[in-house]
Amino acid sequence: MRREKGGDREMQTVCCVCRKTKTQTGWKQRQASKEGQFSHGYCPDCFHRTMELAQGWLLARTAGNQGLSLSR
Repeated sequence: MRREKGGDREMQTVCCVCRKTKTQTGWKQRQASKEGQFSHGYCPDCFHRTMELAQGWLLARTAGNQGLSLSR
């Protein structure tokens, strides 16, 4: 979480895939506060998984496979 300049509102970063919340000590599986503002991104685990899926999809496309499947 980070505080906005000039205010007490906290910005919480939430993983857009697994919904983990970023804390000062890492990413934790917990429910985000209902107050404050949110920013979405990827936790390290979901980022790497998503990049692997994207790379596989791009390699398949360049090999002539035009199908898009992001499921595991």
